[in-house]
Amino acid sequence: MKAQIDRRKLTLLLTLSPVLALVACGGSSPDDTSASPQASLLATVSTAATAPMLDQTGNPVYALLNNYTSWLSKATDPAAKLAADRTKADNIVTWQMPHGGFYKQPAWYAAPWNGVAARSEWLGAGGVELGTIDNQATVTEIMFLANVYARTGDLKYRDSARKAIDFLLTMQYSTGGFPQVYPKRGTTYSNYVTFNDDAMIRVLVLFDQALKRSAPLDGDLVTDTQRSRMSFETRMAVQYILKSQIVQNGVRTVWCAQHDPATYAPLGARSYELPSKSGSESARIVEFLMAQPQTAEVAAAARAAVAWYRSSATQIRDTIYDSVTSKVTNTSPFIYKAGAPTLWYRFYDLQADTGFFSGRLPTDNPPGTGKQYDIMLVEPERRYGYQWAGAYGTPVINYANKVGY
Repeated sequence: MKAQIDRRKLTLLLTLSPVLALVACGGSSPDDTSASPQASLLATVSTAATAPMLDQTGNPVYALLNNYTSWLSKATDPAAKLAADRTKADNIVTWQMPHGGFYKQPAWYAAPWNGVAARSEWLGAGGVELGTIDNQATVTEIMFLANVYARTGDLKYRDSARKAIDFLLTMQYSTGGFPQVYPKRGTTYSNYVTFNDDAMIRVLVLFDQALKRSAPLDGDLVTDTQRSRMSFETRMAVQYILKSQIVQNGVRTVWCAQHDPATYAPLGARSYELPSKSGSESARIVEFLMAQPQTAEVAAAARAAVAWYRSSATQIRDTIYDSVTSKVTNTSPFIYKAGAPTLWYRFYDLQADTGFFSGRLPTDNPPGTGKQYDIMLVEPERRYGYQWAGAYGTPVINYANKVGY
């Protein structure tokens, strides 16, 4: 174990060395950021390098990268399959924006960009088209291009993937969080640090697998400079995660789906997505923390989040969640069933383990009923049109049990 730790320490320090001189530059700057976190971050590098790692067998966080496999051709003939995948990869390259990012419309890749159509539905200052990590965008394109590059050796796929990786490295805030879009999208929630739908964690898992040279992110796909930046930016991201963990009555719990890039405070997004403790997104966050070197701070944060999921106060027992059948009957999607697998709410109050729901605001069009503790008081469109509960904590607990957390 000592030799393994020493090798990992040496590897991390050598990998980080090219970027340490650039630390003051940071990444994108959130508005009103106070003191830069990089100075304290440098003090944690050596600690992280010598910290033990948990056995990663069975950690569910790595499944976040698997979406690209659904883009691969289903043809049974190998030549036809490769030809179809090359065509799609060729099309993807044409849709890449100058900054390296992609938008979240994979259906567009059925044909090449015509040179005129918008490549993003979101615009920033000066009309710049915005790339995003929402809905698995950009990360999935990287994985698909990497797969086709590994099978063909065609450098245009490698170079496009590298450009997209640079986009991810550039979009990180100097405090360590990742927004939903880059460049900035006006004053919307897209500029918040975005755990929602696992956006930020998916990027970090991509970095993790690239650093480990796991296929298809192996070979010469990623440059040494990019790997150096990935190492450093991952440490920055871990620090952001630790600082944004919600404290309830003096006890660390979980995270919100969005947080302020400068103050770390939990924030809402759409009108029915209120500041809260997230039963959904927090699961992937804690799984990611358990994939990192287990410093005292990281281990404490992960154990606290696991304890929150294990708490009977957060769990929904003897209940199934069925928004399809209940929509037909106009009844509650929470249905009693003895012995049903444990569920967790999507949203909990910030300072109490009380699940809640939310309609649109009364001022929205269409109007809604706002925050409610009884789901039947939420307008039907939101009551049945949003995922209000799920077995979010089960994979977390199963893996935590395996590694003794």
